[in-house]
Parts: sequence; C-alpha cells; structure tokens
Amino acid sequence: MKSLSQKKSENKNFKVQSNSINFIDAEDLKKYLKVANNFIGEDTKELIDWLIVNNKTYISDLSTDDDENALAGFYKAGEPSKGDLKALYKLLKDIIKSNRIMEIPVFQTKEQFENIINKKVPADTIILDLNSESGRAAVAKKYEPLVHKICHQWVGKINLPYDDLLGFAYEGLTYAMNNYGKKNKKSTATDEAVLSYTFGQFAAYCILNQIKGNGVYASHLVRISPSQQKKERQEKGHNTKNFSLSGDKVVGHNDEGSKTLFDFIGSAENSSNDLDKQDLEKLLSEAYKILEKNFSDKTMEIWYSFYGVNGHKQLSNKELAAKYNVAGSNISYYCYKVNAFILKNKEILDKFKEIKELMNECLNDIDRDSDMRGTMVTNTENIDNEE
Repeated sequence: MKSLSQKKSENKNFKVQSNSINFIDAEDLKKYLKVANNFIGEDTKELIDWLIVNNKTYISDLSTDDDENALAGFYKAGEPSKGDLKALYKLLKDIIKSNRIMEIPVFQTKEQFENIINKKVPADTIILDLNSESGRAAVAKKYEPLVHKICHQWVGKINLPYDDLLGFAYEGLTYAMNNYGKKNKKSTATDEAVLSYTFGQFAAYCILNQIKGNGVYASHLVRISPSQQKKERQEKGHNTKNFSLSGDKVVGHNDEGSKTLFDFIGSAENSSNDLDKQDLEKLLSEAYKILEKNFSDKTMEIWYSFYGVNGHKQLSNKELAAKYNVAGSNISYYCYKVNAFILKNKEILDKFKEIKELMNECLNDIDRDSDMRGTMVTNTENIDNEE
C-alpha cells in the first residue's frame, strides 16, 4: 500500500456502512453523476470527478487497510501534508462536516447505488437520512433557512404572528420528512416526476401548503372577509394581528413527551432571504462565461443590454442602434446569433435548467419573474418583432 505523509488523525470515530461499495468503475460513476446531478453538492461532484480520473488506482492510492473502505481510511488517517490528495481531503472533510457523506457513492451499499442509477427511488431518499433521530435533526437544520424564507414571504399575507407561521412551516417540513418519495393516491404527478423531485423541492411545497391550508383558517378569531383583508393590506401593508404569541404551541412528540415550537425553531438570524443567491449567481456566471468565450465583447454587451441582465440596464433596439451607431436590424442579428447558440448548446441549456429549478425550489417565482424572462432565453420572439 502507498505510504502517506499525513498529520495526526482526529477522525478515528468516522464510520461508514460495513458493506459500503468501496470501488465503483468510471462508467458507473458517470451514470451516478448524471442521475444524481440535482441532488448532490458541487464539492461532491468534484470529489467524484477525482475518483473517475483516478479510477484504476484510487484504491491503492488511498487505502491503508485491505478490510476498510479506502476513502474512509484515507480520511481517518488525517490530512496529507501536500499534493492533490490534500485538496481531496478538504473536499471530503467539508462533505462529512455538513452531514452529506451519503452523497458519495462509494459510501453507499450496492443496493442503494443501483437503486439510484436505475432510477428506482428518488436519490434523496438514500442520500438523506430521514429515519434516524440524528439524521432527521441534520435535515431539519439544513432546511431551516428554507423554512424561514417561506415564512418571510407570508408575513402580512396571513393574519398570524411570525412564530405561528413557523409552527405551520415546521409541521410542513415534518410531513415532507415522513412522506418524501411516496406518491399520494390523489397525486396527478407521473412516476418519473416523483423520482426527479429533490427533497428541497418537496419540502418547499409541503411547507407552503401547510401555511396556506392551515393559516387561512386559523388567522382570524372573528371572520374577516377577503375584501376587508385586502383593504387592510393596501392601507397598512399588513393585516391586523388578533393572536398573541404562541411559542408554546405543541408541534410534535417524542419519547421525552410533547415538544413545543420553542423546542424546534432556530434563530430568526437564519432567515436569510439570500438562501439561493450564491448558487444562482454562480450558475448565471458560468452561463455567461460560456457565451463570452464564443462571442465578441461588443456582441455580448448588446445582448446583455437588450435583455437587461448581468448588471446592464435594459435598452430597446432603437436605443442600442443609436449607442453603437448601427442599423436596428444589426442589433437584432447580434441577439439572434447569441440566442441561436444557446438553443443548440446543451451545456448552457443545462445551466438555465438548473437556474429554473433553483428558483422553483425556493418558491420565489414572483420576485424572480423579470429575471427569468431575461435569463431563460428559449426563443427569439421579441427579436423577430423588432425586425
């Protein structure tokens, strides 16, 4: 076995399933990346790419014990002092620290792995631990920002204080953890669609449904007509609050007895409205870089300004023609070239698909609608109209 120069290990307690796969050939790893693309993090994808590139040697490169999972043994041995393995160790450490080790296929059992690549179950049913107490706690912590984000969107729209909205939201998250991957008898979704939902998408739907379904009925001691509620929102910006705080509301039970809202909710500091901002900006940046590699600066400046994206003020065809001292038909031609390229380029279309899925998952379509029209360019209708 290859000898590694490594720092003293502090990771001896790290454990994986005893029947984990350990070795997976490159072709199967590529299948996993394709199927699980929406379910795993960028750091996990980078780690799997390393396993693909070093497929023939990674067992001997990493292993220190014939009877142990090579990647797990590598982590337990501690951080290497230098080289590519140091970068690999950092990726692995971040994934383990964020309770996402099941995203890495070599830590799965053969049955779990085959169920994912053969699309027999949604990947998140295996990647996320929705059964054990510690696993569910990790999932609840991971999706706490999403809970707060959706609650913020309903402040003033339903006549309830914020902690009541949180109570309904956490009930929705609990329902999602109990029912993810199971098709409701009344559901009209296809089996293929059910298998493609990430847990985040399903949880967002359940949280929203719980707030809307219960909040409307619980929001008034004395019924106030929808027209009166609308008038209050227009005049005051919110509805009159009739309820006192209800942080002691019972929202769950365990072996220790009833659990109140205060036992479950986290700090409102976790309620960032920019939950998806970094991921969205990264995807947009990657899409723009692809375009900028294939078109001149002038063409991209015109395209950005025509759609008002990437920090550019939106300008009409005539305004752009005057700015660049060219005919309006030339502006249309520049934009048409970029759009035609987008429609034929799978890589950039995949980026736009991810952007759309991210927006849907965070249930912020109203706020993002103008951005969507600018970034999800899938036809050239407006250009044709200019011509």
